[in-house]
Amino acid sequence: MGGCIPNNFLITGRPGSGKTSVIEGAISILRTRGLRAGGIYCPEIREGGIRLGFKIIDLMTSEGRILAHVDQREGPQVSKYRVNVVNVDELSEAAIGRALQEADFVVIDEIAPMETHSEGFKRSVLDALDSPKPLLAVIHQRTRAGFIGGVKGRDDIKIFEVMPGARAGLSSRLAEAVQKALSQS
Repeated sequence: MGGCIPNNFLITGRPGSGKTSVIEGAISILRTRGLRAGGIYCPEIREGGIRLGFKIIDLMTSEGRILAHVDQREGPQVSKYRVNVVNVDELSEAAIGRALQEADFVVIDEIAPMETHSEGFKRSVLDALDSPKPLLAVIHQRTRAGFIGGVKGRDDIKIFEVMPGARAGLSSRLAEAVQKALSQS
């Protein structure tokens, strides 16, 4: 079916550009309109201003686990962190699977090198992309190859870039895009 309206909205931008804030803004706009968000987000773990790692959290249940940490002894290394692949597998499959069943739209923050060490995560991302439900996802900006490059190359996506100083209004544009996709499905 050519010319279909994309229902997968990817947010990209440089580190620190505010991608997560933009997605949080869109989620809260959509929630005030009675829509349910599901999926995952991966906040930093900080201690005394120092980033020690990341958590992976289920938006619907608030269950959280360690995604990657400086003190983790094993697992694939991404910069100074080691990824807990089992946690990412289990939590992303459960959270994204639940979102595809029960939520109105799916959130994945973020599709990045750390998370793509998990086969379960990659399968779940593809399930979300292939689903008729709208997807709001943050995607790693620099990566052009592999799994991330493949996601960026799909024809059912629309990419929004967060530019410094031009964040205002992007959350509501994303919320509108999700609502439009929902009204057409």
